[in-house]
Amino acid sequence: MNGGQYDASHWTIKKNHRKRRQDFKNSVYLHASNDLKFRFVLLAGIILLHSLAMVLFEEMDWWQAFWLSMTSASTTGYGDISAATFWGQAATIILIYGMGIALLAQIASDYIELRLQKKEMRIKGNMEWDQMQDHLLIVNTPKHYTERYLERLISQICDSPELQQTPIQILTPHFPEGLPMSLRAHGVVHHTGDATATGMLESAGAQRAKYIIVLSPDSQESTSDSKVFDILHRLKELQVSAFVLAESVEDANRDRFRNARADAVIRPIRAYPEMLVRSLIAPGTEQVLEDLFRYQGDHTIRLDVEIKGKTWANIVTTLIQYDVGTALGYVGENGMVTTHPKTSEIVTVHSLIILVNDDQVIPSKQIIKNYFA
Repeated sequence: MNGGQYDASHWTIKKNHRKRRQDFKNSVYLHASNDLKFRFVLLAGIILLHSLAMVLFEEMDWWQAFWLSMTSASTTGYGDISAATFWGQAATIILIYGMGIALLAQIASDYIELRLQKKEMRIKGNMEWDQMQDHLLIVNTPKHYTERYLERLISQICDSPELQQTPIQILTPHFPEGLPMSLRAHGVVHHTGDATATGMLESAGAQRAKYIIVLSPDSQESTSDSKVFDILHRLKELQVSAFVLAESVEDANRDRFRNARADAVIRPIRAYPEMLVRSLIAPGTEQVLEDLFRYQGDHTIRLDVEIKGKTWANIVTTLIQYDVGTALGYVGENGMVTTHPKTSEIVTVHSLIILVNDDQVIPSKQIIKNYFA
């Protein structure tokens, strides 16, 4: 008996606890839209009942009855039509003054609150951008100088004709209060969360993206590669069709990244976000650009040799013909560097900027000069 009483009492406590939780859930955003819909339906029912009362008691047609109901509920009160009979006036007092006006005010209040909540959720990155298609998804943000780097990266993306119309979304936990205005001014949105958490990449629409950039969280910490690898593996599981560009701190991890899902791998060079953008527009250029930053492999040298009265095409082809290297530009009479001039342009060269490889044998300056004699 006591056990039965205890069970009944225990059930009552659980039931009351569940009710309190349900009451709380009904007050949060997820139920606000349903509450608003319910109030609209209730208001429509009141308007319908009042219109019916006006037709029956005041002998109005349906349009006049509806017009009177709406002007009364909105407290406009034009006075062109009004209830004259006792029952018509009673129906107006009960349905419109007693219920309709208060309900309409509640609907307006809930609607404004809902709009503000949605706006706040968008700003703070708590909403999914379901309508976003073929977008550029940036995963992670740099640990240091985050805002400055993103501003430069986004500016480069927006300045590139191939990417000017591409929507941009950032998946990161670093802006819980909203993106800086400098980024939002470019139309950039974000989703707050860690890409390694279950479901976060799906929430950011990774399956619908056209480009995905996976940034290294810390360009100076090799353990960042572990997080990037985890994200790439998740993208592979999602079978995304986007072009995926990933940053790798350690060169030894490049092959692992490509096997995971990356279409291109690049070092995190924070001073030059332009390299990321060029890699998206012209895949493969990241390898060429990276080689220019190091001495191993293909690298650039400067040859202080004077050449006059020759076209740029003649200079380039002559150097290639004699296996000297590939001319990228030259230093002119004014000391200014000109890169990739027009092929038919006759130039005056004081120094040449040449791309060579490790085993390139560079002739003496006099021999090179004789090539153009």
